[in-house]
Amino acid sequence: MKRFLSLLAAMACCHCTVLGQQNLFNIPSGDITPKGKVFYQHQLNLYSDKLESKAHFVVGLGKGWDAGVNLVGKTLGLRNNLVFLANDNPGRGALSPFLLPTLQKQFRVSPRLDVNMGTQAGMNLTGKFENKEFGWYNYALGVYYLQQRKSRLVAGVYHTNPLLMGPGNRVGMLLGYEIKLTPRWYLMGDWMSGSNDAGVAVIGGMYNMSRRSQLCFGMLVPNPGNPGPVGLVLELNLLGWDLDLK
Repeated sequence: MKRFLSLLAAMACCHCTVLGQQNLFNIPSGDITPKGKVFYQHQLNLYSDKLESKAHFVVGLGKGWDAGVNLVGKTLGLRNNLVFLANDNPGRGALSPFLLPTLQKQFRVSPRLDVNMGTQAGMNLTGKFENKEFGWYNYALGVYYLQQRKSRLVAGVYHTNPLLMGPGNRVGMLLGYEIKLTPRWYLMGDWMSGSNDAGVAVIGGMYNMSRRSQLCFGMLVPNPGNPGPVGLVLELNLLGWDLDLK
């Protein structure tokens, strides 16, 4: 009996770490980094006039918890001379860049259903102390697994503020999917509702380059009411544990 229970526990741990996505493209994926392991994700959004960078570093804490830090809104202007763009004036929209400590907890509801709750909250990076502001992004997700946890559907809600996401709605919906095609190829996409700066859909895919690295790519389309442009997304994931590529 002890051996049987140990085998079940080992299988559960393996299933929790089959996929490596901490975010799909713009919404959380529902993954939790294993205890003592690290995860790094770097995303580039390419538009006709600028290049946006997002960095996401996570450490697994165990018992369904992980924590990390995000650096978002680092932007390089591509017109004329290359120059880094920043905004510390709320009157001009979302502030950038932002440094956001993160915390996430996962609850196992059933073998196929997890519920995650998380927060990302921090200050914008500016040299003027009087222009520093506090921004946050809170979310709750349900993650339903398919194909023995090889694929997933994600749905949830979020709450944010205009300093981080720009003018528009503060509460909205999150939808996403990750569908296995082969051991290395996945269809992947997500959608964040609303007219704020983050209200976009991304449709694309993911390729497992190795047991510890993934490359994601897609097309970004803003929601109606979001004045942002269409763009391309490129995302690199580096994992501190081995993926199951079977």
